[in-house]
Amino acid sequence: MSNRSFEMYEYRQVLVRMRQGDSDRQIAAARLMGRGKAAKLRRVASAHGWLEAEHPPAR
Repeated sequence: MSNRSFEMYEYRQVLVRMRQGDSDRQIAAARLMGRGKAAKLRRVASAHGWLEAEHPPAR
């Protein structure tokens, strides 16, 4: 496993997929982010309300 850095647009793309209902496994299969990092991002995003439909994604 490599320690590659992620750009902001990559995080945004994963957050959009999470908002659409994709699982961490589907995100990993699309080669956007690993399952572990996606799970951590999902925990942070749900704690901040970023996955709720009534809050549009930040630009």
